[in-house]
Amino acid sequence: MGASSFSPGAQFELNGRTYRLQRLLPDQTWQAEDIRTSRVAEFTIAELQEHYTNRRLVFDNRVSNGNCTPAPILPSDAAFDLAKVRRVYALAAMDIPNTQSAIEAVIQEVWARLQQPAQPPHWTSVYRWKTKLQKSGKDIRALLADEHKKGNRSDRYPQEVIEMAKAAIEARYLTEERRTLQDTLDNCRAAIIRENRLRPDAMQLPLPSRRLLSGLIADIPAFDRYAARHGRIAATKRFRSVQAHRTTQAPLERAEIDHTPLDLMVIDDDTGLPLGRPYLTCCVDDNTRCMLGINIGFEPPSYLTVARCLKHAFLPKSNLRAMYPSIKNDWAAHGVMRELVVDNGAEFHSQSLENACFTLGIEIHYSARKTPWFKGKVERLQGTLNRAIAHGNPGTTFSNIFDKEDYDPSKNAVIRYSVLKEIVHMWVVDVYHQQPHRTLGVPPAVAWQSGISNEDILLPDNPAELDAIMGRSETRRLTHKGIELGGLTYNSPALTSLRRRHGDKLDVELRIDDGDLGQIVVLSPGGRQMFTVPSLSPQYAKGLSSWQHRVCKKFAAKQLKKYDPEGWLEAKAAISRLIDEEFMHKKQRSRTKIARHKDNALPPPSQPNVALPAPKPEQKPRTEFPQQDAPQALTTPEPLTLADISGSKSVRTAKRFQPQQRQRSAQVLEVENAELLGGRT
Repeated sequence: MGASSFSPGAQFELNGRTYRLQRLLPDQTWQAEDIRTSRVAEFTIAELQEHYTNRRLVFDNRVSNGNCTPAPILPSDAAFDLAKVRRVYALAAMDIPNTQSAIEAVIQEVWARLQQPAQPPHWTSVYRWKTKLQKSGKDIRALLADEHKKGNRSDRYPQEVIEMAKAAIEARYLTEERRTLQDTLDNCRAAIIRENRLRPDAMQLPLPSRRLLSGLIADIPAFDRYAARHGRIAATKRFRSVQAHRTTQAPLERAEIDHTPLDLMVIDDDTGLPLGRPYLTCCVDDNTRCMLGINIGFEPPSYLTVARCLKHAFLPKSNLRAMYPSIKNDWAAHGVMRELVVDNGAEFHSQSLENACFTLGIEIHYSARKTPWFKGKVERLQGTLNRAIAHGNPGTTFSNIFDKEDYDPSKNAVIRYSVLKEIVHMWVVDVYHQQPHRTLGVPPAVAWQSGISNEDILLPDNPAELDAIMGRSETRRLTHKGIELGGLTYNSPALTSLRRRHGDKLDVELRIDDGDLGQIVVLSPGGRQMFTVPSLSPQYAKGLSSWQHRVCKKFAAKQLKKYDPEGWLEAKAAISRLIDEEFMHKKQRSRTKIARHKDNALPPPSQPNVALPAPKPEQKPRTEFPQQDAPQALTTPEPLTLADISGSKSVRTAKRFQPQQRQRSAQVLEVENAELLGGRT
């Protein structure tokens, strides 16, 4: 590095310009010349010292090996030892005349003591070492050997060959097909051979070597090379740099939420048959790494699963031990967070989520596309949970299809759905929250208890209003008939009073719980009042999800030729009976779909005069409807099977691969679940 001073001839860099000190004026002001423009600037000694202290001024006492190559900051031991020997000769000749006789006398004296190198250096070499050491401010790095000058430094191939080699690299190697270096070399040689056919013998171009192409490829920046062969998103992920983390100071300041399918095949509690892989939605506190809330089910990622997870995160888990007596510790983490980090899934871009979060004072932060590390805490926790719960246990699907080999998760599945939910809750409360976290140094439960007090935990003002706040937002016209939503009608005396106060026809905002259409929440104009309005068909709508309602409507229209709540009630009963009768006869993918019915608790209607009679125990279960007053529902030629519910076309899959071992996207599931008898919505 060397040392310099503010003296005439000293060079320094300041604000992107290089100056050379010329002279010091009587008033302690330095005149400095701009090297590039030759303009003279004046600096006081105090100003120069201030710039230097604040690291804006750097002395330009450059030490280089040759013309332009900077010396290494930390040379190797062998190079440094050689520089030490040179330094002894240079210092011995520092105060003597630069004549051959004087320098040779000093060389003989020093070599007699050191015996290094093997032969005494030439006097001109010692003179150069002396000059370099003086100009560098006695920086020993100026005496390092010029290793970069060794070897052939000129191009061994004509410029035409180099240009054709670069073109071959661009066309063959830097592509997403990721062709090999040998393929690129063959392409380049073929192009040169074609060119040589058009040239006389005296102007023939030499064929390039593999070493030439390897050197040209190495000159391309690693990021650009990887982006050309694997894509820019993959390159950004591979070469990303963790520099400034988003840090939080207290619990509930920031939370992250995400979905993932569990790598475990679960079985039905009643039949013992495999259901498939359930989805897990997690909400994690950024500061304490505590799990705030979870949701486990077969419902694909949607606003319904997000709302369920957030409700679980907001409210205290006071009934946890009553639900799962085997859990030993309390789940203390809960409350309304200030910031919620989500990805760019469709369920997170809904107007309903924005309304719910903004009502509770939550700021939504969307991570950039294809950047899962911006919510890395929940991503890492989901992976840890998957490895702890699923991997290594019977029925695991593995995280990679290549790790599965000949293992069949469906045949080895032994964990029941209800047991899985208990295991996940037990792992979160008794294992994860109680083990010391590598980053925190303490268990997450301890970090939560020491980082927040009960008075600092924000809760929704009214738990009853939470369903309204977290419900899906819709706008409908309120008339004397009430509110029509998806074919169902909702009305109450409170809506009559609302119409009498604000007008006979009103446009009102609704909050809908997609997990239960038995009632909706109606907001008055201005949103100052909230009314819970029941359905006028409670036997059908109570406990029914929006997805089940769509299935019942399709089923009734196709099989029963009915389009009213009474027909939907019959369809609901028929579907419930068919699930119990034919569940064990269907393939894995069909059972996974029907698990959504079971998970959402589709109960048969309670009225005996509407429900269809169940088959007698001694009779073989039948899939057709018994004779009733609706003959049109009995003359259908197709047998009524589970495919009529899930869609017959959606279960046709290739025989070579087991479809139950692959997880489909939420969009495909939604389309297939809406199919009835091969029809599409």
